[in-house]
Amino acid sequence: MLINAESGTGKELFAQSIHNISDRCEGPFVAVNCAALPTNLLESELFGYEDGAFTGAKKGGRAGLFELANTGTIFLDEISEIPLDLQGRLLRVLQEHEILRIGSNSIIPIDIRVVAASNIDLYMKVREGKFREDLYFRLNILNLKIPPLRERKEDIPLLLDYFLRQFGSRLSSKTMSREAVTWLLNQGWYGNVRQLQNFAQRIAVLLDDCEWADLDAIQGIADSSACAPVPGPQIEKNQLVLELDTLERMEDRIFHFALQYCGGDRTEAARLLGVSRTTLWKRLKEPETT
Repeated sequence: MLINAESGTGKELFAQSIHNISDRCEGPFVAVNCAALPTNLLESELFGYEDGAFTGAKKGGRAGLFELANTGTIFLDEISEIPLDLQGRLLRVLQEHEILRIGSNSIIPIDIRVVAASNIDLYMKVREGKFREDLYFRLNILNLKIPPLRERKEDIPLLLDYFLRQFGSRLSSKTMSREAVTWLLNQGWYGNVRQLQNFAQRIAVLLDDCEWADLDAIQGIADSSACAPVPGPQIEKNQLVLELDTLERMEDRIFHFALQYCGGDRTEAARLLGVSRTTLWKRLKEPETT
């Protein structure tokens, strides 16, 4: 199964839900963020290794994440970040239902469901020669597209109330004013559900005694957590047009729009900006200022 969705929409939550209602619910659920693991560690983390397989290998060897997910589900988030040479090994696991630890000659049979996810168009990566076509079609048996929060705005009040209750805010027990609902629905929510959750936590900490009618206070909190729509930036061919602002704010928007311009390809966006992928990743993790 392949899940397509923007960052922050809850891909792992959907994958976990699929596991929980399946006949594998008694088995383990193992989630892996392929972009968070360095390339030189990804293979050993996924497939495991034997004692002495390489310098620094743990004595006695180590089971990989595929082994740990046996009889259950493994969730491979940001699968587009797996290097091409490792994609071939992944394809064999999907086809043969068996793995080979690094440094081992023994085949280990496994019985798992693989759910993969990507925040970019994987088939575009296939056409660019950056993702194996056979692996793409092997994963794309079932395709689930999760719409971004801005395309399902009716969920915003419900999700916000859920998060406020989760954080123990008194606002969760108060009726939301029509003005507050209208304001919430008009925001960009570029960080999707994750951004809404962060916004709820900020309200719970700073405005616990507030009323929904006090929209000015809520808007003030929102402005500092980047809920308002981003003004001004446009991409014209190879040029990004920005309104003059503080250097920090303009840099934030450049990083976000470079990623958009490169179709979500972080490696290409980092190359375009002349920074490392680590620098790009850290900047994108920080909330965009407005």
